[in-house]
Amino acid sequence: MITEVINDERANELLKEFNCSINDYKDNPFSHILMYDDKGIIVYTKIYDRVEIEYIIVDKQYRRQGIGKSLLNYIINNNTDTINITLEVKESNIEAIKFYEKCGFEKVTIREKYYGIENGILMIRKFDKNEQ
Repeated sequence: MITEVINDERANELLKEFNCSINDYKDNPFSHILMYDDKGIIVYTKIYDRVEIEYIIVDKQYRRQGIGKSLLNYIINNNTDTINITLEVKESNIEAIKFYEKCGFEKVTIREKYYGIENGILMIRKFDKNEQ
């Protein structure tokens, strides 16, 4: 089950992988954190009609079970006023890039040294208002 996270120790455990915590988002009224049965988390920001995904993190023991896709689909299906969803992914994270492409995202541009010494790829999923 997918639920909104307000203050959760498990969410912080998952976010620790990226050196952040719930506290980094709790004061931002545009930020949202959702958890899938303590197995995965998605952090995103919604400002007006745009969504930017900050993180999708699935616990290593639960990967390849559709949890990331369920979280992403939840965002897609519950933001019907959204015109697009964007995210950045490390250029070397081929598995994630393929996952996002399967979910309808397209590569837009390379962001040089976005992750320190590594490039990031900006990806977008646009919505046709007729599909929602």
